[in-house]
Amino acid sequence: MTNTKTLVSEICAEQDITCLSLSKGYILRMTKNGQTRHIYGNYWDLNSAAADRLACDKCGCYSLLSASGIPAIEHTLVFNPVERAAWAEENGTLLYALEYLEKNNNKIVVKPNQGTQGRDVFFCDTPLSVEAALHTIFTKNPDAVLSPYVEIATEYRVFYLAGKAYFMYGKARGDSWKHNLASGASAFELTDPALQTELANLALRAAQCIGINFATIDIAQLTDKSLAIVEINSGVMVSRLLEQLPHLRGTIKGLFSEALSRLFAQNRVSGRVGLQV
Repeated sequence: MTNTKTLVSEICAEQDITCLSLSKGYILRMTKNGQTRHIYGNYWDLNSAAADRLACDKCGCYSLLSASGIPAIEHTLVFNPVERAAWAEENGTLLYALEYLEKNNNKIVVKPNQGTQGRDVFFCDTPLSVEAALHTIFTKNPDAVLSPYVEIATEYRVFYLAGKAYFMYGKARGDSWKHNLASGASAFELTDPALQTELANLALRAAQCIGINFATIDIAQLTDKSLAIVEINSGVMVSRLLEQLPHLRGTIKGLFSEALSRLFAQNRVSGRVGLQV
């Protein structure tokens, strides 16, 4: 299986970078010309801590995008009434969620605020399904988010690196209502230049809004053809894409090669990160 570790190891060998695999391959420690950089799972040492956390916080990210006038799917935060009782809604988390359900035509999505890969993401259309979803999420998480269920014609993923939409692909649903490749969606390449330009421009605005340098950005095309950000992912995952479209290996390797070059072009002075010119 082609994954981050496989591609990075190949590139390091080609670029004379010493690469040490630690913690069963989950941590890659790379050294070149006296500089050391790391990749932790799918998270690269290219983003600031704040940008990484903003991307991981679905509600926080939505709030920033919305405040900046960038179209995005709404994410409303609710707190675990046990772990975060001091911040929970005054009338109770469940009651708040049920009111949200009623306001959104009895069709909402409930998911962890910091979840990934479509895990514990629930479509809810009854009070009982909302209660069950929150119970499941709160057994593992301190908070959750509520979103209105919107009809998505197609979802797209944009690979973004340092001001450029490097590559993008579409995700067609399978038997599931979700667009995650892990949930049975199928990846396909884009052929419409106008759509690619629209996606690139929206991804660029979203990335600049939260100050992220390397990410994948999920964008929904709604049934009226409008586009909206679903979420920004600071972890760059490629294994399932390359399982389905293995001929894209060279494209993704090129992206990772550029990311590595930028990683070692960084100059850290007094705790600040900047690119050498």
